[in-house]
Amino acid sequence: MRPFLLIAIGYLLCASAALAADKTVHDKEHGFSLTYPEEWTSETTFSDTMRLKVKSGAKGLTCRVSENFYDPTAPDNPPDPRAFAQKDWSLDNWQTLIGSAFGSASFSKDRLAHFPDGYPVRIADMDFRLSDGNASFYGHAKIAISIRSDRYGFVTCGLMGDSADETARMWAPLADEAEKVVNSFVLDPP
Repeated sequence: MRPFLLIAIGYLLCASAALAADKTVHDKEHGFSLTYPEEWTSETTFSDTMRLKVKSGAKGLTCRVSENFYDPTAPDNPPDPRAFAQKDWSLDNWQTLIGSAFGSASFSKDRLAHFPDGYPVRIADMDFRLSDGNASFYGHAKIAISIRSDRYGFVTCGLMGDSADETARMWAPLADEAEKVVNSFVLDPP
């Protein structure tokens, strides 16, 4: 009976590992990589800067990676983005760089992290509300952003609901998965 038990345990371990398989996309043209669960679906992007969009399911997470050029010589841009991300960052910077794209956005849980090569990346949570005529939607997302030389990149993993409470309830069981995907984001060195 013991051999059967060992075979059954081995099968369960292999099956759970297969179910938990992840897929890594390394976009060499735009210089980033992201890892997400294999069963997620990739969707078409409709933006000049959005490079990847993946979804976990109908009412689950949607993660987007954006990347574009960054001009360190522009008047309002920090000339040393690495020092900016590590030492001079504030929650107001989130609002300036990301929040302006939303009707309202508030950021929390800001922290400094690093890519595998030690380069800095900022990670935070974002609560927002989008309105379109009579309809309003509330959202929550985990977001990471980095600026390297002449490029910037960021990833958002979030969801939206009809109320802030509904969004919080939907987010709770998905928070760890969003954190894992966002933490896998890497903006390649120049």
